[in-house]
This record gives sequence, structure tokens and C-alpha cells, in this order.
Amino acid sequence: AILDHLLRQPFILLLRMLGAFRRNVSHQEIERILSEIEAWYETSHEQAGVEWLPVDGICNFLCHDLGYEDMDEFEDAIQGDFKDFLSAFPHIEVCELDSRVCLKVRSMEPKPPRKLMINVESPAQLLDTTFMKAVDAEVDIPHLSFTIYANQRRHIDSLYHHLVVARDELEAHCSNLGETAAERANIMETVNSLGHLLDVRTPFVMVIKDPSGLSEVVPTEHVISESL
Repeated sequence: AILDHLLRQPFILLLRMLGAFRRNVSHQEIERILSEIEAWYETSHEQAGVEWLPVDGICNFLCHDLGYEDMDEFEDAIQGDFKDFLSAFPHIEVCELDSRVCLKVRSMEPKPPRKLMINVESPAQLLDTTFMKAVDAEVDIPHLSFTIYANQRRHIDSLYHHLVVARDELEAHCSNLGETAAERANIMETVNSLGHLLDVRTPFVMVIKDPSGLSEVVPTEHVISESL
């Protein structure tokens, strides 16, 4: 348990950093940056056939792809040094080779399956809690009998926006299908209930089923972890 805690520390620090980025860079863009880095490394690694690749290559690619004028503007947006940003991810290693900063991206190894239960008590908690949903994780809201199923995509965002996305996707699903009036009414009732959750008129529980153990929630004060 102690080793698992230590291994999680870099990523927990990263999630805490996300709160500071919120004014300039959304959690969605942080996820996009991470995905771009991983895709760039995989392609470049296959082409070059070496493990360590120079960071300046991904810097130029990210600035161009994300619309930043230069690296200074990009680092202003993330409010920090890009090397430190990369080092915060547990599966990215950074070092200096021949006076050049280089990186290596490792595959994230699964951890024991677990269940995370979050007691939500206020709208502020929804906004201030960052949740990294692993590709195979599901989120249950028991009192609504509603589940956000795994969609094989990692999603980093506040709990609030996880719920907003679930509500909006369900509403879009309802409008695109030709259900009977009764079925549409049932779906829209769930849509409205998800909207009411954002106000947290009464406390409720979110249950994260995390088979790979790769999801994270920060801060952890209202989170209970159990084996799945």
C-alpha cells in the first residue's frame, strides 16, 4: 500500500496542478496535450528506433498544433516549465542527453482493481475535485440508477464537467433517436435529474469502478477506496 501511494504521488501532484491551469488551459486541453505527446512519441519512436527523443521536437509540434506563438506563450498558459509539466506524469521520464532535454514515454501499468466512493456535499466540491477517468472505468450514481460507462477514452476534468458531459450526451442521444413518447420522457427525466445534481440540493454518492486502478481523484478528503 505504501509503494502504491508513492507511485501515485507524481500524478496526484499533476492533478493538483490542474487547478492552477484552469484559468488559462482547460482540463480538456491538458488531456489533449498529453494525448498529443503520447501519439507523437509513439510515431517518432517507431520511426527513429530510439527510446529517448528530444523534447524540442514535441515543443514545436505542440505550439503549432495548439495555436501558441512560441514556447514562452505556451509555458505562460500552463503556468510553468514544460520540462516540469512532463515530469509530473508518472509514465513520462525526462533527462538530459548530450546537453539536450529528452523524454521517454512508458506504458502505464495497471494496478489492482478498486472502487472509489465519493461523497458529494456541495457544488463547490464538484468544481474543485479533479477526476482522471481511466479508459476502462465506469461511474455509478446509485440513487439515479445511472451509469457513465467506459468508452475507452481517458478523460481528465472536474467532477462537475464529467456530469455535464454525461447529461449533454444523454440529451443528444435522446434527440437523435425515435423512441416512443414514454421512452423519451424517461430519458429526459434522467437528463433533468443529472442537471439537478449539479446544484447538490442534497448530498449524493458517486461510485467509480476502476478495474485497471489507473483512475485518480484529487483532493481525496471525501473519497473512500475499496478493493473491487
